[in-house]
Amino acid sequence: MSSCEALSTQTIALITGANKGIGYEIVKRLSRDSNITCILGCRNMDLGKKAIESLQKDGCKNLDLVKIDLEKTDTHDEVARYILETYGKCDILVNNAAVCFNDSTLYGKVPHTPFEKQAEITVATNFFGTLSLTEKILPLLEKSSSPRIINIASSAGRLSILPSEERRQSFSSNNLSIDKLKDFMNEFVQDAQNGNHVENGWPNTGYGVSKVGIIAMTKILARKFPNMMVNSVDPGYCRTDQNNNQGFVPPERGALTPYLLATIDGEKQFTTGNHWYEEQAISWMYQ
Repeated sequence: MSSCEALSTQTIALITGANKGIGYEIVKRLSRDSNITCILGCRNMDLGKKAIESLQKDGCKNLDLVKIDLEKTDTHDEVARYILETYGKCDILVNNAAVCFNDSTLYGKVPHTPFEKQAEITVATNFFGTLSLTEKILPLLEKSSSPRIINIASSAGRLSILPSEERRQSFSSNNLSIDKLKDFMNEFVQDAQNGNHVENGWPNTGYGVSKVGIIAMTKILARKFPNMMVNSVDPGYCRTDQNNNQGFVPPERGALTPYLLATIDGEKQFTTGNHWYEEQAISWMYQ
């Protein structure tokens, strides 16, 4: 790779879960801009290399690859160190990687996983893993002249999935802190493991709760870093491996809003703390 100094004028974008689906399509859009270097964050490096080969055949340039496993925080440290030493900064972080037990066996790909284990795995990966990586990349984002975080959420994370009004108010409070949010997420996992999550005001979806956490995290970070653009996006029900390609929205379409948020002129159209769907900021409470 070129030296950090040689790339100082490049926009550096890190996209997780980038070897397929929505993440891949976000990279494809971004990397067609010669001024943007895309770093693909992938758990499986072989699949990441194949993705880069495919992208290069499609005319994409300025591509790099790093190993990111959301469940293994040592990879988060290694990635932050690599980006610092190689590029000196990060301008865009797209948190796209996630797991989802749409089917109790992931459509026959794994043995049946009971709900209490699903909840633990999903929250550990989607929320705590994403938060850990974000916290490691934040110092690199602060070195950027136009830093931005784009968190890929879901309609499953709408605030209205929480049956308890008290919980809805807690998650949407402007006084909510990251530490308190972590407590809430741990509480859900504990309640799921104890089998009393429903009576304690939680829904029957680990994925949904993990995405509620992601959207809440987005709003907290937007308040904490007012000079940074921090937004979440519902990409729609996209056709991906995550739902066994049963979605009705092409992943290319799901990638459009994240791409626009990544490339919008922040000086002219600064937007932060919002939740987006099809290029519109929408209510978190939407049905």
